[in-house]
Amino acid sequence: KTAYDLPLRLVGSEMCIRDRTEEDKIKGKILFFSPNEEGTSYFTDSLIYICDHNEHGSLGLIFNRPLALDLKELLRGLKIREVDNAKGNVFLGGPVNPGAIFILHSSDKCWKGTLKVSENVYMSTDFEAIEDIARGDGPKNFRLTLGYTGWGPGQLNTEIADNAWIAFEENSNLIFKINPSDQINEMSKIVGYDIRMISPNFGNA
Repeated sequence: KTAYDLPLRLVGSEMCIRDRTEEDKIKGKILFFSPNEEGTSYFTDSLIYICDHNEHGSLGLIFNRPLALDLKELLRGLKIREVDNAKGNVFLGGPVNPGAIFILHSSDKCWKGTLKVSENVYMSTDFEAIEDIARGDGPKNFRLTLGYTGWGPGQLNTEIADNAWIAFEENSNLIFKINPSDQINEMSKIVGYDIRMISPNFGNA
């Protein structure tokens, strides 16, 4: 699967309050790459939360692939001095723009450029948000990722129709509170079947 480099206007251009539209039906969904006989791919065993989906394309963040990079180490690299209260690892968000920071977080905090994805999950890219996290004044729950996963106009709709992805309803507890190594098994429990065992042809005659 190809992730296209989308303009970042998709990310920081909306304030916290936004009504859902017809274009938002995929927005807020959790995607899992459908297993196939062609072997593994970049997205194998990745759970992706779709943060935006409109006529320009789609943007999502992988939330179950922690990197071997401590959050404090990343923050120090950004020349932020006060990092003692920052805890956890940095996550891989996707293959596009890997030097950019995206924060998937709970709705208790909001900054100028925060995108309201749903009632429970927001996304931010503001440097102020990064500084607040470093001080321990960030949102209650968050995943800080490097890079994102992107699709061109209409691409994600086509791939879902072709059963390349399995789409699930949002579950903020799964995203933020379950250990990444357990998230696929937990999603399987939630939906009642092993999502790793679904054939990409399950919806075709």
